[in-house]
Formats: sequence, structure tokens, C-alpha cells
Amino acid sequence: MRRKWILAALGMTLLLTSCGHSAGKSQSEAEPLDQQEREAVLAMLDKSIVEAQNAFGLRLYQQLETEQKSGNNVILSPYSISAALALAYNGSAGETKAEMEKVLGWTGMEQDQVNKGNSQLRLLLERGSGVMVNTANSIWIQEGFTLQEDYLNRLKEFYDAQAYSADLASNAFVKDINKWVDQQTGGMIKELYQDPPGLTAALVNTIYFNGRWEHVFNPEFTKKESFTQADGSVQEVPMMTMERRYDYKESEAWQAVKLPYGDGRMYMLVILPSETSSLEELHTLLWKDASLWDTDYSYETVKLGLPRFKAEGSVRLEDTLEAMGLEKATDPRQADFSGITKESGLFISQVLHKTVVDVNEEGTEAAAVTAIGMAGSAPPEKPIEMTVNRPFFFAIVERDTGAWLFMGGIRQL
Repeated sequence: MRRKWILAALGMTLLLTSCGHSAGKSQSEAEPLDQQEREAVLAMLDKSIVEAQNAFGLRLYQQLETEQKSGNNVILSPYSISAALALAYNGSAGETKAEMEKVLGWTGMEQDQVNKGNSQLRLLLERGSGVMVNTANSIWIQEGFTLQEDYLNRLKEFYDAQAYSADLASNAFVKDINKWVDQQTGGMIKELYQDPPGLTAALVNTIYFNGRWEHVFNPEFTKKESFTQADGSVQEVPMMTMERRYDYKESEAWQAVKLPYGDGRMYMLVILPSETSSLEELHTLLWKDASLWDTDYSYETVKLGLPRFKAEGSVRLEDTLEAMGLEKATDPRQADFSGITKESGLFISQVLHKTVVDVNEEGTEAAAVTAIGMAGSAPPEKPIEMTVNRPFFFAIVERDTGAWLFMGGIRQL
């Protein structure tokens, strides 16, 4: 009987969004793209890649919401998970490849089209100004296995992936991969494994996001206020407050506001269900048409209350992805990842996704511009009030491409 090897394909999909830490080296250390260079890359970027990533992320988020019954927060990175799956996809073949294309929304696309789109998106994210985004990819292969040359070349060219040969059953491997993750996440995730995980290969993606608000919240205005959690209990939380003009949109069922980071090329979208609605009802609208929150915002004066919070999550995704249609890739009898190694028999056995989201008052060190606007004697317009004191949805979005890097539903603080 042919032996089946274990592949933690996407192995660990790690993502991090925070302030005040530095991550490992990446192309983001190079000079930011100037406006002309950025426009040239945007013109080349296949927007269908971003659309597929966002749609996949929403389907995955919906599946996780369906599976979880405990009222916990659900946080994920569509970008990170898609990028990690792309590492496995490049080594897939036959029905396994077709299945991955269907689940990820890549059906009808050539492999090079997917890879070039992912590479261009990564360039735009990492070579921007005003916000730090670092991504990293690596493949760890058991000693004695040989990576296919074409596979290794593609991962290096399009994903800047590092390849390591190691004894994956050894404590030395645990030490080395933990050190790599520690470096790529700015020291915020120091330990991935405590013990050898018993794998043949691990494909790893990390994303580190450090975005400082374009308009800082003054810590002196942060006060304790009540947050009504999903189970009806009330928790006192530090509520950051600010009154200024934001991109704002509302309906009878929700309020939405965009909070810009850095130079404005990225923002946090916060959607707050009305007091007569719920996060679950908001999700129904989100699944139906997420583009509802893309356009038609007005620039309004908003008196905003946003809780300072830190949320962490760790979830195994292999069963969730299988429920979404990734069946052959996780089946040792059917999986075909012959494009990864000369030795056959790899299948996906483990998908680990970790998140840390830290939201606080800190803003951007930047130059300032003062505009003095004068009008007649009409009374000032009353600001719109939006106090995020109950379960809400958030997403971190790249403005030019529309890529949702992170998303989540916060039920408890």
C-alpha cells in the first residue's frame, strides 16, 4: 500500500494587527511606491483576485459563524488564509487543483494569473506609505524529501517564500519554526508549537499589520462605559471618544463608519447594528451583499465612541474548509499534491489560524494641515452619535483595491 504523508498545508496561518511592535524584514522595508508606480501596479492588478479573496473570506466567516455556538468572537484574515492556501494550490494537480480553484473562487483562471495577482497585491500592501504591513511565507519539508524545482521557483518568485529542510519530528524544528514566527510577527507570537506536531511538511503564512489612526484618540477622553455583550451581560470597557468628520453611512438597521489609518490608504470599517437589530441580522445582510458597505458614504460629523479592546483567536480550519468543499485535498486517498515533492502522497491534515487584534487610542506621527472654514451665522450641525457599546462587525480594508485584510464579529470584550 502506498504510504500517505502528512502535510500541514497552510500549516499555520498567522495574522496580527496591532500597534507599537516591529516585525521581521520584508519588502516593506524598501522605499514606498510613489504615486506613479502605485497607479501602474493598480492598473496591472487583476481585481478578480481581490474579489475572489473577499468572497472566500466572507464564506469562511459565515461557515465559522454557523459552526460556533458559544457566542465567542470570530476573527480571521481572508488575505492570510488565501495566501497560505495559494502555497498549497501551487503544488496541487488534477481534481484536487480543480477543487481548490472552486473553493477559492479561482475557477477559469490560469495558475500564473492567480500568482501574479497575489504578487501584485502583496507589493501594493507592503510598499505603501503611512501603514506597516509585513507578510511572510515559508515551507518546511521533512529531511529526505525533495521539493519539485518548478514548485520551489514559483513560490520564491511570486510569494518570496523561504524553504527549510528539517527533521519535523525533532525539538530542534519546534525551536526553529517558533523563532521564525517570532521574528515575522514582531515578537507578539513567540510559540507556535510546544512539541513536534508530527508533520511531513508545513506551509506557513504570516501577516503583521501596524496601523496608526490618521486622527488620534485622546486618552484623556477615554472613560469607562457599559458594553452589552451577546449573552445580555454588561461589561465595563474603556470607551475611546472623538468628534470629527468621517465617511459615514446608515440605515434603520445599522450605522457604518470608516476610520482611516496613516495616509488614508487603509481604514477600519465598523458596522454597528441598531438597538432593535442584532449582529446576526447584520450578518444576513453581509452574506447577501457585502458591497452594500463599499460606496455611497457621506462625509459627516460623527461623535464616535469605540471601545479599546484586544481580541485573540486560535482555530483549526481543516473541518471548516472541508465543509466548504475542500474534500479531496484533505483526504489521504484522493489528495494530489504531486507538484510539491517528488515523493507522492501528501494531503492536508491540519490548518491552524491564529489572530491577535489590538485596538487602542494611538495615532500617526505625521505632519499637520489646518483649514480655517468660515460661513454665515447658521447654528452648527448636530453631530451624528455612534457609540459602539454592543456586538459589532469590523473589517480592515485597503482602499484602492478593496481587499479585506481582516474581518471579525466582536460579541464580548
